[in-house]
Amino acid sequence: MSKNLIITIGREFCSGGADIGKAVALYFGIPYYDKRIIDETAAALGCATDIIAHYDEKPAKMWGIYGYQYGASWYAGDPSLILPPGLKIAAAQFAALTKLARGSDCVIVGRCGDHVLKDLENVVRVFVRAELGFRVSRAEELFSLNESEAKKLIRKTDKVRANYYAIHTQKKWGDAKNYDIVINTSKVGVGGAAAAVIKYSESFRQ
Repeated sequence: MSKNLIITIGREFCSGGADIGKAVALYFGIPYYDKRIIDETAAALGCATDIIAHYDEKPAKMWGIYGYQYGASWYAGDPSLILPPGLKIAAAQFAALTKLARGSDCVIVGRCGDHVLKDLENVVRVFVRAELGFRVSRAEELFSLNESEAKKLIRKTDKVRANYYAIHTQKKWGDAKNYDIVINTSKVGVGGAAAAVIKYSESFRQ
């Protein structure tokens, strides 16, 4: 039986990681999982997707008391969701990642995929970064922001992702030793980065 090809992509905000993931998935003809992970987690926990989305890739200190607003309607009598709900949601997301990865070849973006799936074979661990100016330009275009707003959003989102990663992996987000490939899209562009990931990953399908 052939082993699944699993490509995980961690990414700095507005570095092009999602676009790279989609391009790689399209090339190989395999599923791409990013926001769909939210749907899978919501189904597993039996709660609304907007609740999962609120906690998605958020560190513990940002969970606060938000979850208590939903009361019994989403705790459903499960005390393990109370202290705090974010821990339960993160665990469910990681379980969903593992299920998807075991099911077929796929590309998975974010959610500590490189760490969660580290014990599976044929896992390609990618981290995408870029210089600030490149990311600011993308944020301005994608979200219709001015330069100051774009920089603020980038700093905030990167901090949230780094803290989330540290909490669940006890590792440093973006540290090269945690990945097989670290690519700077401001040097090679999104297309060049996708091509590099494809070339590296093709050896796992031979």
